[in-house]
Amino acid sequence: MRLTVLLPLICAIAVPAHAQQAGGVSGIHFNIASPLVSPMFDNSLYTAQLGPRRVNVAHAQKLIAAGNYAEADAMLSKIIGETSSKQVPFLKGVAKLGMGDAAAARRYFEKSLYYGKNGMPGAMSGLALAEIRLGNRDAAQNILDKLRYQQEKCSSNCDRAKPLDQAVAVVEKALI
Repeated sequence: MRLTVLLPLICAIAVPAHAQQAGGVSGIHFNIASPLVSPMFDNSLYTAQLGPRRVNVAHAQKLIAAGNYAEADAMLSKIIGETSSKQVPFLKGVAKLGMGDAAAARRYFEKSLYYGKNGMPGAMSGLALAEIRLGNRDAAQNILDKLRYQQEKCSSNCDRAKPLDQAVAVVEKALI
């Protein structure tokens, strides 16, 4: 009889307390470690699985901006299979293009294009630059035509207007 009374009372107290601690009743966590969701023995494995991907991508962007293409390429190689983000193959393509490997850059830019319906303007311009370096000026001109078509459809009303303008300018300059 005591168990019948105590069990609902314990649940009534424990469930709301656990929900506050663990990130909600649904159990959905937003990469916030708490004593109830992270392992007690070694927290480094837990944080290694959640946080560094975003940090590594941001760090790889900084390395590429600084011209350290080989270091960025090595870092991106470690995380490219762990994510379905279109940004990682795009950055890998930029790094490969910076290292002078146009064929590999073309592969990575093509991978980053398959995720979006219209294609990322940066990936399309990168693909055009890789095609130019490989001697495929007709393919680069075809990509430029696609970018111009998207630019025409977008005009200046959409959120992609500025990236499209930049991509068209880069490809036009490279084709001259």
